[in-house]
Amino acid sequence: MAKKPSRSSQQRVAKSPFERLRTTGSSAYRLYALVAFYARAKKNLFDDEVTALFSQVLPEVCQSYEYELIAYRVMPNQVHLIVGFKPTDAIADVVSNIKRSTAHRLFEGIPRLEPEIGKRNFWAEGYFAETLGHTQVEPTLRMWQNRSRNEEPILMQIVYDLTHPLHPKQIERVLDDLLPAERVVMRLLHGLQGEQVHTLEQAAEKLSLKPEEIHQIAQESMEKIRALLRERRTARPATGRSA
Repeated sequence: MAKKPSRSSQQRVAKSPFERLRTTGSSAYRLYALVAFYARAKKNLFDDEVTALFSQVLPEVCQSYEYELIAYRVMPNQVHLIVGFKPTDAIADVVSNIKRSTAHRLFEGIPRLEPEIGKRNFWAEGYFAETLGHTQVEPTLRMWQNRSRNEEPILMQIVYDLTHPLHPKQIERVLDDLLPAERVVMRLLHGLQGEQVHTLEQAAEKLSLKPEEIHQIAQESMEKIRALLRERRTARPATGRSA
């Protein structure tokens, strides 16, 4: 009779998406960095138009270079990024590629920028960079969320959440932490706690609301659920950082 593998010999399930090993060729790695850089002359260049285009092109640029964009936040005159990268990528090259490519797309998409700035150079020289261990990523994200209450960034987007759909069991784990209306909408849309899965229209009819109101509640609820799950995965409180 074949011997059943012991618990210690079985592969341990990763506690967070950042603990999972990435592979390339014969190498395995977990490499993350916190990066920050200013707009040219530290000017407040991020108005609504610039921010909207930047939020569109940044993920596309990172994907083209095979960088893993985890999260970013936009301030009036600077941006902060958390990215994953390969062992063959130097951080200086990662930053240079992102800055050069996003600047090109911004000038192409918003012609007024060149006469306003004076030169076809959107970013200031230099950058801040700090490597993060896989256990530091989620505490840093939580720190960003806490800071946003006072700093009020123009935009903060946690990208990796959007690329990993939640399983209904994950939603159920934090369902009691939602507001009553949010709980009802989540139960209907995701078929939780014995409910059948409802469409937006069916849920709206059942609750005497408009479909767009159900959609809004669902979006806000999912943001809250993801934040709650991140907090529960974080074993220790975040420590202070300079960016």
